[in-house]
Amino acid sequence: MTMQRRSVLKSIGGVAGGAALAGCTGLFTSGGNDAALWHDFTDAEKDTVDGFLEQFNDETDHEIEASSISNLGDQLETALPSNDGPMSFAWAHDWVGKEHEDGNLYDATDDIDVDVDSTYTEVAAGAVRWEDNLYGLPYGAETTALLYNKDLVDEPPETADEMVSIMERVDTDYGIACPGEVYNISGYLQAFGGVLYDAGADDLGVDSDEVVEGLEFARDNIYEHSPEDLQIDGNVSVFQDGNAPFIITGPWNISGFSDAGIDVGVTTLPAPNGGEPTPYTGIQMWYFTSRLGEADDDVFDATTAWGEWYTTTKDVATTNAEEHALIPVLTEVIEGGELSDQVKSFSDSVEMGMAMPANSKMDAVWAPVKSAIQNVVGSGNDPQSELESAAEEIRGNWG
Repeated sequence: MTMQRRSVLKSIGGVAGGAALAGCTGLFTSGGNDAALWHDFTDAEKDTVDGFLEQFNDETDHEIEASSISNLGDQLETALPSNDGPMSFAWAHDWVGKEHEDGNLYDATDDIDVDVDSTYTEVAAGAVRWEDNLYGLPYGAETTALLYNKDLVDEPPETADEMVSIMERVDTDYGIACPGEVYNISGYLQAFGGVLYDAGADDLGVDSDEVVEGLEFARDNIYEHSPEDLQIDGNVSVFQDGNAPFIITGPWNISGFSDAGIDVGVTTLPAPNGGEPTPYTGIQMWYFTSRLGEADDDVFDATTAWGEWYTTTKDVATTNAEEHALIPVLTEVIEGGELSDQVKSFSDSVEMGMAMPANSKMDAVWAPVKSAIQNVVGSGNDPQSELESAAEEIRGNWG
């Protein structure tokens, strides 16, 4: 335990403080909402984590449990301000800003033995920090890429022009499937130097010339060749049924496509002339909560040790990649040359992308930009006017 923590614990006060903290040891084995670790995993993901948790407990002197919590965000919002809830929880990095603002996180900068910058990818290492505080450790990533049907496409396109040429040549109902979601099309919205929202500079770029150019490109080169239905399920079905050679989506859909008999290839988003695709990425992490600040040594050490062990164990990273389509962020695994072609392409996509802004102000950006996309694609409205309206709505919601 660091001197910083020792000083904090000492200030809590003598025997009474120690007795209160000693009660936290029950978080290790009681399970349920009292478990030290909370998550909202699928059943398959839960089985994997439970298996690794058993291995961790066997290999160490610790005994720690995890619980699946429905409505995780709401439960955390209620529990942590009352000094209740988990010592750590698993979620994407985009909650970091809000949880920081609410005082629900613990800065583990001085408590972690891992060299964060050399152990994880640059994007992942940056995503778990906020205002120079280390609020957790990353264990995987998600982003979008260009998936293609190998029975329809011999070689994946390297440029957008090549992609469009294939779309026009292949005899299918559509050239590409792509939902009208900001996350799916973010790579092209931000391909010409624009950024929807720069959290570091607190600058909204939705109505910038560069983002307008990105939406114009997406309209003319993606949605011109995609279904009129912009919903996710409809576009997934189009590709899954063999009615389009391409789809812009994430690794979570690969197993479904494979089960449907599609021979799926993955490549990074092809570059447009004068641009570089910059898709949003989500970094999955184990957060450290404010409860660690007053936890006794056993609880604290077990929680931080779990975070380090889970995020630095090669078998965890490769299993999550193979069984749950989670892109590794452990540098050792990425540089080891053992990744499948599909996972390697998604890994390359993560590196060319940017982490979703974790500032809570980003919450106000998604819906207006999605409406702008749908108005441009579905109704033929002017991209600049729609993005200007979206920016006005966002700034109004910010107050």
